Amino acid sequence: MNNFSKFLRVLALIFWVGCFLTAPAWAEPTISKISLNTEKEIVTLDAELIDAFTDKVGEAIESGVAMTFTFEIELIKESSVFGGEVVSQNKITHTIQYDTLKKVYQFSSQGKNVNREVATKSTEKYQQLMLTLKDIPIAHIFKLDPEKKYYARVKAEMEAEGLWFPFNYLLFFVPFNEFETSWAQSTPLTVKMDPAFGIEVSQKKSKPAIPAKGVADGIRSFNQ
Repeated sequence: MNNFSKFLRVLALIFWVGCFLTAPAWAEPTISKISLNTEKEIVTLDAELIDAFTDKVGEAIESGVAMTFTFEIELIKESSVFGGEVVSQNKITHTIQYDTLKKVYQFSSQGKNVNREVATKSTEKYQQLMLTLKDIPIAHIFKLDPEKKYYARVKAEMEAEGLWFPFNYLLFFVPFNEFETSWAQSTPLTVKMDPAFGIEVSQKKSKPAIPAKGVADGIRSFNQ
């Protein structure tokens, strides 16, 4: 390692210590508003990641650093013997990168049966896209066992990408945290086959109760 590289590491350490001592508290990112629905015989999931953006994360994105949020999704069948059986999974990656020349945010969403790209100049829009899971397919409804209880769980992590010299040396002092959330899960639901409507759902709801939106929605489940 040459003297310049050593100097950069020492400078980074000093800066990191200063940031650590003066940095304000950061709310821990969490997954919220998990809901399950059916669309064209497919079970889909909606969810929201909250408290994931800070001013420092925004500054890094504005400088051209690509950020990726990776969402792990599991549909689990409750079991008294094993505690729960994973019956379906999906992994969704949301990536944002700012084109500093065109002044445009390039967003992409990739996963199983998910492929989406959006270009926007709006900060609010790209943040909403990055934080939101909408109509994510996770299972075919007719592959689920009638009368069994299911729930979905989701977690997320953030990674910074595409850092170049000297930032690849200084990454460890960048004043924002790459994170991984805890698992968050929906309330249980039960799928029943109904001769008249095809699908009927019975769900035990926790307080505060969330009003049902009709049998036509097929499946609906919420976390707190």
